[in-house]
Amino acid sequence: MDCKEVSAALFLFFDGEMEEDMLSPFRDHVGGCGDCDKKVDYTRKLLLIVRERTCPCCAPQRLRH
Repeated sequence: MDCKEVSAALFLFFDGEMEEDMLSPFRDHVGGCGDCDKKVDYTRKLLLIVRERTCPCCAPQRLRH
């Protein structure tokens, strides 16, 4: 897996939708690439902020699980 593929797969990873056979190459690349490690860390922090500040009851019914 390369940097471009990691970027394309970020939200699959965070949404728990990444295929099992992609997880190891994703983690291996991120573990060895400082730029991708920073991108994953930034995205994780961003998603935490968004989730903390978003009221689940404010989402339209069609978007709720």
